[in-house]
Amino acid sequence: MENRGPRFPSPPIGSWLAIHNGKTWDKDNAEAMATEFGLRVPAESEHPAGVIIGVARVESVTRGTAFRPSRWFMGETGLWLADRTPIEPVPCRGAQGLWVLPEDVLRQVRAAWTVARRVAS
Repeated sequence: MENRGPRFPSPPIGSWLAIHNGKTWDKDNAEAMATEFGLRVPAESEHPAGVIIGVARVESVTRGTAFRPSRWFMGETGLWLADRTPIEPVPCRGAQGLWVLPEDVLRQVRAAWTVARRVAS
């Protein structure tokens, strides 16, 4: 589940997204998530910043509903992600919203994804 605001563009169902770990650490949100969901959220030092950390396929999109279809859904727009695969971090400058990976980064992400899928099977 990836939660976003009401104006977030819907990526096409079935499309693949590279998951980017931004440079800014939100300590308050990390602590709130840990409390709400009973999770151990790793410390900031354990989170690589400014990197692609995984790949996932968009399975569906939920918009503007008062119904909370999952405990993980908490935004105005929810991207339901399937086939999630963590990869070795690939350095990449991020941007707001949806954006296209630079070609050199895309090649590195595809290579890391291939390795991760091979190891998982």
